[in-house]
Amino acid sequence: MNDTDFIRELNRMPVNVKARELLQMDGEEARDESLHCVHAALHAILKGEVVVETDVAETVNAMMTWRPPRLVNFLMLMSGEDYDPPGWETAADLREFAGVVLDDIEVKIVTHFPYYRSPES
Repeated sequence: MNDTDFIRELNRMPVNVKARELLQMDGEEARDESLHCVHAALHAILKGEVVVETDVAETVNAMMTWRPPRLVNFLMLMSGEDYDPPGWETAADLREFAGVVLDDIEVKIVTHFPYYRSPES
């Protein structure tokens, strides 16, 4: 499976379907070459709907261009598993949805980079 097909498949996950709908409701065209949930999070950051640390915003921006295997690894998805950040289903709007996704991404950053934001010795 090539990267385009892989991303297309990942975007069929329920969380990404909802992200696409929220982006469209906000007048933003969902990008087929990136995960819709990541795009929704970035869109909310750029619009000022949510405020995050610079490093989180930079990570989300970078995720827009990551290859699918790297995204799957970063999000810690097992084969065939859907991305399911806690609270995405009940998010009422783009701001709430992005907040849920961004909180989860920040947890993943800390998991992958244990010294992230730790005080220097």
